[in-house]
Amino acid sequence: MEALGINHTLVAQIINFVILLIFLRLVVYKPIVNILEQRQQYIADNVAAAEEERKQAEALHQQYLAEMQKAREEAQAIIQQATKAGEDKAQEIVEAARTEAQRIKESALEEIAREKEKAVAELRDQVASLSILVAQKIVNQTITPEIQHGLIQEFIKEAGDLPC
Repeated sequence: MEALGINHTLVAQIINFVILLIFLRLVVYKPIVNILEQRQQYIADNVAAAEEERKQAEALHQQYLAEMQKAREEAQAIIQQATKAGEDKAQEIVEAARTEAQRIKESALEEIAREKEKAVAELRDQVASLSILVAQKIVNQTITPEIQHGLIQEFIKEAGDLPC
């Protein structure tokens, strides 16, 4: 082979390299390919799991937003109900106060009317007594209780007809 100019060491190295490639192909290549496929599958599974978790997180976020909206609406409804109840109670209190004021006014008017009648009756009695005293002094006579009572009644009757 020296005549061809080929070095034996080079041929031996080429043969060793080819044997090494065949050996590596038979022994090492399949496990390395399997490991790479497993790694690729692991990465794909992780990506899919991450995507699924992202979808779940998004669904939870939407559910949370829906619950928050529902809670806001319920709170608004409670506030409106409390406001309406407060307004109704205020209206009831105002109405009760008006009714009580009307009752007090009517009671006061009745009391005034009673006091007026009482004062008029007392005034009539006093006027009658004074009239009798004046008449007695004018007539200069003694008036018996029967005559006095009759005169008082007559005076009251006449005074009752007067506008007060």
